[in-house]
Amino acid sequence: MPIRSQASLDSSGVPGDDERVLEGVPVSPGIAIGPAYAYARDREGVERRNLNADEVDKELDRFRQALQKAERDLDKIGGIAREKLGDDHARVFEAQADMLHDPSLRNPVVEAIRAEHLSADYAVHRTLTSQRDRLLASPSEYFRDRAADLLDLEERILRHLRSGKILSAIDEDSIVTAGTLTAADVVLFSRRGIRGLALQYGGATSHVSIMARAFALPAVTGVHALDTEIGHGDTVIVDGSRGTVIVRPRPDTLAFYVQRQKRHAALVRAQRKLVPLPPETLDGHRVRLRANLEFEEELDLLAKYGAEGIGLFRTEILVLMRRRVQIAEDEQFAIYKKIAERVGEAGTTFRVLDLGGDKMLPMAHREANPFLGWRGLRVLLDKPEILLPQLRAILRASAFGPARIMLPMVTDVAEVEHFRLILDATIDQLRRDGHAVAEHVPLGIMVEVPATALLAERFAPLVDFFSVGSNDLTQYTLAVDRGNDLVARLFDELHPGVLNLIRQTINAGHRHGKPVSLCGELAGQPLATPILLGLGLDEFSLSPVYLPDVKQVIRGVAYADAQQLAAECLLAPDAATVRRLALAFLRERPGMPMERLEAG
Repeated sequence: MPIRSQASLDSSGVPGDDERVLEGVPVSPGIAIGPAYAYARDREGVERRNLNADEVDKELDRFRQALQKAERDLDKIGGIAREKLGDDHARVFEAQADMLHDPSLRNPVVEAIRAEHLSADYAVHRTLTSQRDRLLASPSEYFRDRAADLLDLEERILRHLRSGKILSAIDEDSIVTAGTLTAADVVLFSRRGIRGLALQYGGATSHVSIMARAFALPAVTGVHALDTEIGHGDTVIVDGSRGTVIVRPRPDTLAFYVQRQKRHAALVRAQRKLVPLPPETLDGHRVRLRANLEFEEELDLLAKYGAEGIGLFRTEILVLMRRRVQIAEDEQFAIYKKIAERVGEAGTTFRVLDLGGDKMLPMAHREANPFLGWRGLRVLLDKPEILLPQLRAILRASAFGPARIMLPMVTDVAEVEHFRLILDATIDQLRRDGHAVAEHVPLGIMVEVPATALLAERFAPLVDFFSVGSNDLTQYTLAVDRGNDLVARLFDELHPGVLNLIRQTINAGHRHGKPVSLCGELAGQPLATPILLGLGLDEFSLSPVYLPDVKQVIRGVAYADAQQLAAECLLAPDAATVRRLALAFLRERPGMPMERLEAG
C-alpha cells in the first residue's frame, strides 16, 4: 500500500526522516498507540519426508493424536471466547473444530500417508496449502478471508505433530503487527492486553476483523508494506477509523494522536448513553436503525450498539462457509429459527442467497463480467432446487420471530411477479404439511440497479418494502468496478447521480405507503446521514459498530434542516461538492462525531 510522510496529514512542519504513514483498510475503529510486536508465525519449513512401509501405521496414529490435541486447543480457546464475548463468538472455534473432522481435510492426508508413504507433517502441509491457495485465488473477499482459518488449522496440527505449544506470550500493551492472524490468535492475545492490530492481509468480513470489533481493538488490514517498514519495538499508531498506520511518529504527530485518542475515548463513553435512546431528530422525526449481519457470532452486537433488529442478514455466508450451494432445509431452518428467536420482535430481514458476482458459484459457467452476469435472483429463479429449501426454511422460521424476505439483483417486474407466485405456493404447501408460518411475511427487493430505481413506481405495488443497496447502485450508475484499484477514486456513493436515484426510490415507496431502507456502506457514513435523512429514508441498516455515530448525528440535527441540505446536494455538480456541503452543515452543529466525519 502507499507510504506517505506525515505532511499529508497535517501542516505542522517538515516531516521527520523516520516517520512513515502506511495506508490500509479500516476494519475496527479507534486509535491505538504502542510498541510494535512483530508477530512472526512459528512456521518451520516443512520438508518432504518419505516413510518406510513399517512406519505408516505409526504415522497415521501420530496424525490422529495431533487432530485430537488440536481439537482440545480449540475447545480451550472457545471457552475463553465464551467467557469474554459470549456463546456466539465461541462458535467460530467450534466451526474450526468441525473442520478437523471434515473428510476433505482428513482423507487426503490419510491417503497421502497410506498410499504415498509421506510423513504426516508434509501431508498436512501439502493438503492445507493446496486448499488455502484455492481460496486465496478466489475473486470473493469472503473466500480469501477464510484462508486464514486453514492457516490456523495447519499450524495448530503441525505444532502438535512436533509436540509444540500454542504461542500466546505477546508483550502487554503492544500493537501486534503480522502478515495475518486468526480469530484464535486474537482471543489468546486479548488476555495479554494488546492495544491494536496492523495486518498485511485480511478483509472486513474476516473472523479476525469481527473479533477485533468485538474486543473494541482498533485494527487496520491491507497494510502491504508492513513487514519492511515496521520493526519490533517501533512506536506505532493504528488509526482504525481512517485506515492508516503511522510508524515511528514525530513528537508532534504523537501528541496530535494522543489527543485524538482521548477524544475518541470520550466519544465512545458519551455514545454509550445513546444506546437506549431513539434515533429521533431535534424536531421529532423518527427513523429506524437496523444492523447488517452475516454471522451468528455478531448477534450480541445488536444489544450492545442499540440496533432495532436486522435490516440485512446475508444468508449466502452459510453457503460459502459450507462450501456447497445446496444446504438441507432443516439445516437452514435451525439457523434461521435461532436468529429469529434471538432478535425477537425487532425482526430480521433475510436476504435470499445472493450468489454470483464476487461470490463464486460452484456450478457457474466462467463469465467475462460476473457482476453483469448470472447472480442474485437470476440464479434462484433458474435453480429452484437451491431456492425452495431456503425459502421453506425462512418461512418456517417466521413462526418464531418476525421475518422479512428480501430479493437481490432485481431488474424486472416479471421477476418479482414470478417470485410472488413461488412464495404463495410455498406458504400454502408448508401449511398443508403442518408447518407453522407467520400470518404475513413481508417481501421486499433490493434497489441496486439503476433500472430498478428508475422504475421504482412500477415495482412498489408488488412489494412491501424497498432496500437500497448503495454499493452496487453506485457501481452500476458510475460504471466503476468498486474492486478495481485503478478507478477506485471514481467510486463515490455521494455522487449526485446516485443520490437522485435514491430519492426517486424513496419517493416512489412513500407514494405507495412502502418503507424504504438503505443497507449499503453509505448507511454507516455519518457524513451521509443528514443527506439520507433529508431525502426521507425510513431505515438505515449498517454494521453495528457504526450505529452510535449515525444515531449521534440523527439526534443532533433537525429534519427540516436535513431536507434543505438534501435539496442542495441533489443539485450539486459532483460528489466533492456534496461532501463539502455535508461537512459544513455538520460542523455548524454541536455534538457531532467529528473524528469519524473528517475521517470519512
